[in-house]
Amino acid sequence: MTHSIMPGHHRPAHEGPGPVARGTHLRTGEPARWTWAVPVTGGITLGLFAIFLAGNNGYTTGSAVVIGVVAGLIAMAAGYALLHERNTMIAEVRAAAFGALFGGSMGFLHALSGGTVLRSVGIGVLTALGMGVASYYVFYWHEHRADM
Repeated sequence: MTHSIMPGHHRPAHEGPGPVARGTHLRTGEPARWTWAVPVTGGITLGLFAIFLAGNNGYTTGSAVVIGVVAGLIAMAAGYALLHERNTMIAEVRAAAFGALFGGSMGFLHALSGGTVLRSVGIGVLTALGMGVASYYVFYWHEHRADM
């Protein structure tokens, strides 16, 4: 594969660090349904699992529900913010943000299941790194697919 600035090769190149090439028009108006459905589904799932784990590990029913609802709402808000602002972030920042959200959620759930703080942090960091690397691969592949 040759570079786009070499003589005789005048293919349009990706011109900036952003996820969208210059000249591409993004759809404006009402966001797609999945931009709110995915965070809501993830937040509900995380909240229900947090309620289950807290209930099985000595919390009263009321406090388990509060923990689950708060965790689900925070995950929903963070997920919606990430999906809503995804076009303003470069692939590396987007991947790190998705990794941090996933790793934080997994570390929190492990802490609710009775794990030690150090082990919960370790699991959170490892899952964040895994999600970050996987997300970066997907984002980079989708952005540079047209150049291949």
